[in-house]
Amino acid sequence: MKKLLKSSILLFGFSLLSANCWADGDPVRGKSLFGICVACHGANGEGKQINNAPRISGQQDWYVERQLINYRDGIRGVHIDDITGMQMRSIAITLKKDQDIADVTAYVSTLQSETPKATMEGDLVAGKNAYATCAACHGADGKGNKALNSPKIAGLQDWYIARQLNHFKIGARGRLKQDVIGQQMRPMAMALDEDAINNLAVYIASLEGAPAMSSAVAVASSESQASMSDMMAAATPASLNTSEPLYATCTACHGENGEGKQWLGAPRLSGQHDWYLERQLKNWQDGIRGTHPQDVYGIQMRPMSMVLANDNEIRKVVSYIGGLDSPKPATTIKGDLQAGQSLYATCVACHGPGGLGNQALNAPKIAGLSDWYVARQLWGFKNGHRGENPRDVYGQQMRPMAMALADQEAINNVSAYVASFDGSGAAPAMTTTVAASGTADATSTDTGGQAVTVAAATSGGSAEAGAALYTTCIACHGADGAGNQALNSPRIAGQSAWYLTNQLKGFKAGYRGSKPEDIYGMQMRPMSMTLADDQAIANIAAYITTLNGAVSPATLDGNAEAGKGLYVTCVACHGADGKGNEALKSPNLIGLQDWYVVRQLQNFKAGIRGTHPEDINGQTMRPMSMTLADDKAMKDVAAYIISLRK
Repeated sequence: MKKLLKSSILLFGFSLLSANCWADGDPVRGKSLFGICVACHGANGEGKQINNAPRISGQQDWYVERQLINYRDGIRGVHIDDITGMQMRSIAITLKKDQDIADVTAYVSTLQSETPKATMEGDLVAGKNAYATCAACHGADGKGNKALNSPKIAGLQDWYIARQLNHFKIGARGRLKQDVIGQQMRPMAMALDEDAINNLAVYIASLEGAPAMSSAVAVASSESQASMSDMMAAATPASLNTSEPLYATCTACHGENGEGKQWLGAPRLSGQHDWYLERQLKNWQDGIRGTHPQDVYGIQMRPMSMVLANDNEIRKVVSYIGGLDSPKPATTIKGDLQAGQSLYATCVACHGPGGLGNQALNAPKIAGLSDWYVARQLWGFKNGHRGENPRDVYGQQMRPMAMALADQEAINNVSAYVASFDGSGAAPAMTTTVAASGTADATSTDTGGQAVTVAAATSGGSAEAGAALYTTCIACHGADGAGNQALNSPRIAGQSAWYLTNQLKGFKAGYRGSKPEDIYGMQMRPMSMTLADDQAIANIAAYITTLNGAVSPATLDGNAEAGKGLYVTCVACHGADGKGNEALKSPNLIGLQDWYVVRQLQNFKAGIRGTHPEDINGQTMRPMSMTLADDKAMKDVAAYIISLRK
């Protein structure tokens, strides 16, 4: 039954959400144009199964109009498996003008025909149970909801309903990017097997008074019917009596108080930061979220966001959500809180010890979110359903964090720990310290007094063996690792062994130094390839840590005071002292030349660094660089970093 309850929210999806502002249709002229439609749909729009033509009388005019547009424009009727859709498309393209479509639609709206007779057998009880999810958008009575882009489905033939569900399931509908609403419907249909589709079709066909099925078909008891009525009433947006009409679209899934509904996959919204909600709505509208084929809930959300016509409407909805209040969700995941606490050490730098988030770091509030939702998003980031779009700069930052979680157990543990936050901003009572920024061996202490290791630097390299290998590096970086601006070589003395190791592996593997624009990285890459294996890399890294090359003076005209304000974004990972944090994969910045710092910031911002799918730590840095408006801001940050040496 759980599978069925995840079934269709929008039964018949469509695209092109913007409303058409044509002249009113002329039903008299439309009647003449409808002559070609009669052969299949009938003179009264009753439809004919022998011609595979659905009933169209009684359907909403906005839906009829939009489907004709979709057929004409190749959004429907182009898939090789949609044979009847291809037949329909050839008819729709005879309506050459927008006014032709408006006229036909006006005439169709005048037609009346009898409710079709049932042709299929199915389990009405199972179908009704499954329909509880569909009711959220199509209504308990199946009459649809234009605000939710949901057509009327009551009165359609059972065989037609089943066919459309199957088409969504196999991808004959809802696969094209232009068909944003069809994309929303498709994952709903994919959750249904053949029996579930038949049961749903039978139940939907009964909504407009189709004759009762034979006694061989199960009929719900009065007790079952009563409970399902309550369930559907709760799911149906019939009482959208909010003070913000624009939020009415959201109520069906997220609830009148923004509490969210797990069975609809909808998270709690109340209590979330307005800037984050606004950004996500824009991301859905712009296709930054909700376009990955496996992001089934994101695909559902995208067309919902598109009913908001402009930034002002987005702000209105966000402002309204800000006034909602709902209780903290109940826990649904059993996880090891101690293990989750340890894993959360990576998250605390941006989201805070109590999960309240930080706008300066573009980190949303996660306290108060349902554990199942936190887990789902972590899986989405880990698997690339989120954070893979090159325009999703903040998602790209989050993705490597999720990829560091080894498996389902780790995700469950950190999700359970996040769900334990009370919203005060403080870490749960079990914790005294979660992470010690800037230390190579940070620990936290649980209530039993046990030390829980967060990170510990390990090298395993031989400095003596590395000395011989370093001879290749001397020409550019110097015998003491001080670097050389004339050769575009940074200072490497004083850098951590783990970071040197990671970068050498990156150059060798090609996720650094393989882009044509990365001129100096391309020089470095062949040097790294002279190192035969991981042991050689570990050895040379160990040797470099013994070097004490001089620190270069400032070469740029940056303003350290202005840079101090900009550096607040960097503190979370690199530390207030700039010495980095291995747990967050953040290198030591102290001793780096200002020109090198600026060049790397420019490279991250331009996508020369931090875009390779294997450079998960670089992906974290890239969105940070994009918060710096221009080269001047980068110089200011570099000037402040240099001031930390004192």
